[in-house]
Amino acid sequence: MKNYRHYVLLVLLLFTPLLPAQEQLLDVLSKEADRNLELLRQEEVPAYYISYRVYQNSDQTFSSQFGGSDTPVREESRMLHVIVRVGDVQLDNTHEVKGDFFGSQNEGQSILFPLSDDPEAIRLALWVATDKYYKNAVQRYKKVKANVAVSVEAEDKSPDFTKESAEVYIEKKLTLKDLKYDENEIERKLNKYTSLFLKNKDILSGDAFFRAGIQQMYFADTEGRKIFQNDASVRLGLNAYTIANDGMSLPLYVSYFGFKASDLPSDKKILADVAEMSDMLSQLKKAPVADSYTGPAILSSKATGVFFHEFFGHRVEGARMKLEGDAQTFKKKVSQSVLPGDMSVYFDPTLKEYKNTLLSGRYVFDDEGIRGQRVDVVDKGTLKSFLMSRTPIDGFLNSNGHGRGMIYYDPVTRQSNMIVETNNPFTPGELRAKLRDELKKQGKPYGYYFGEVSGGFTNTTRFDANAFNVTPLIVYRIYADGRPDELVRGVNLIGTPLSVFSQIMACGDDYEVFNGYCGAESGSIPVSCVAPTMLIKTVETQKSGKSTAQPPVLERPSVNF
Repeated sequence: MKNYRHYVLLVLLLFTPLLPAQEQLLDVLSKEADRNLELLRQEEVPAYYISYRVYQNSDQTFSSQFGGSDTPVREESRMLHVIVRVGDVQLDNTHEVKGDFFGSQNEGQSILFPLSDDPEAIRLALWVATDKYYKNAVQRYKKVKANVAVSVEAEDKSPDFTKESAEVYIEKKLTLKDLKYDENEIERKLNKYTSLFLKNKDILSGDAFFRAGIQQMYFADTEGRKIFQNDASVRLGLNAYTIANDGMSLPLYVSYFGFKASDLPSDKKILADVAEMSDMLSQLKKAPVADSYTGPAILSSKATGVFFHEFFGHRVEGARMKLEGDAQTFKKKVSQSVLPGDMSVYFDPTLKEYKNTLLSGRYVFDDEGIRGQRVDVVDKGTLKSFLMSRTPIDGFLNSNGHGRGMIYYDPVTRQSNMIVETNNPFTPGELRAKLRDELKKQGKPYGYYFGEVSGGFTNTTRFDANAFNVTPLIVYRIYADGRPDELVRGVNLIGTPLSVFSQIMACGDDYEVFNGYCGAESGSIPVSCVAPTMLIKTVETQKSGKSTAQPPVLERPSVNF
């Protein structure tokens, strides 16, 4: 009888389907979160919420310089991020400590995590991390309570944590093989691209890279969420620069994005872009330096996308507006006009593409385990809503799936796919005609066209000027009298956001997509910006800084092709 029971048990084990690896790990994370919370609820300062976020990164990078390959780099890692909230939803350890400008409420709470799925190793890692970060949470909570007791009453009376429904969502696990790239073919192509930079002696550095990566998020918390999703992508980038005779460094960049290798452009397209970069660098080296300027300008669709991301998008991230040190530019402007009436702005992480162009800011669930949602922030010029994480603000007490962050940081409200649209578009020729008309009205001999930009930065606090600074790479003067456009260099676009938004005169009928990374409080995250060309009545520029480095003394070696 005893042997018979063992036989039945063996048969049951053989025919019981094993859970997929991602579900097994989620099961351990979920059970340990519940077990640890039950114990920490009994402490003098009780915990009320725990979440575990695990990122598993698999990526491979190939690079080439001037036609020669560098050693490919292959990396595999797992990191654990722990959030322990103590107190209650109304007041917890994440609350702002007034006056503590250098004390972060976004402290990195991450550790290396076992790559194996051994349950015992995982439980031990969770135990050690949870104990450590619970103690950190208690210390900060005590600081919060002391600060609240001696500070003036907060302007924002909303709780510190939102209440949200829980979901279970599990995707099929992907590997790098699913990105379908051939290593030898990638190296050959990169060398072919960068070898073209050798033909131009003005170029001091010419390189390219290809990166294939999969970031897999495991998320479980004590509210019942269990999430597993893949973020698969490939990126190819071209970089080159030259130095003008006066020491000014002149870089150019081109990048491409896809979800798999076949999404990238053809060789013909990329080689044409390399040739265009090379020619433009030689032109920039000889171009005159622009003087400071105020007056009309046209921003290309690429420049507009970066501009709106930096100077509009960050000002509608809800969590910022809870901080009393933030300028809160738009917090009290809901239902008011903030842009021209023909313009609308929305953010939608559910979009994989826009007009057949892929978007890198897409995801299903954010880093707080909340499903990403479309948010119509501006409708026909009127401010309607904000991007929200699980940090609420007065009037907006729920997340719309925009809590994001690298594994090293607590998630905060961040952007996703930003789409800027107009219902009254103009052709490029019409925008130029409007620009020249405005130049004549203002008595200006020329305006500017900002083509490519490298990025920008802005300040959103109330303790300093809320100015912005954009660094354009390709800028042209457009003359009022119709003479040919003139390429210039050394221009920085500066100003204050509200003044520039009020100066938007017209939008174009073209759209381009910027797929890049945004760096802010919670680290670097992938985003997309889609916008049309824009005519602005008045912009301000200043001369950009320049290096004191001299161009090379030695002539670059000649290369035979």
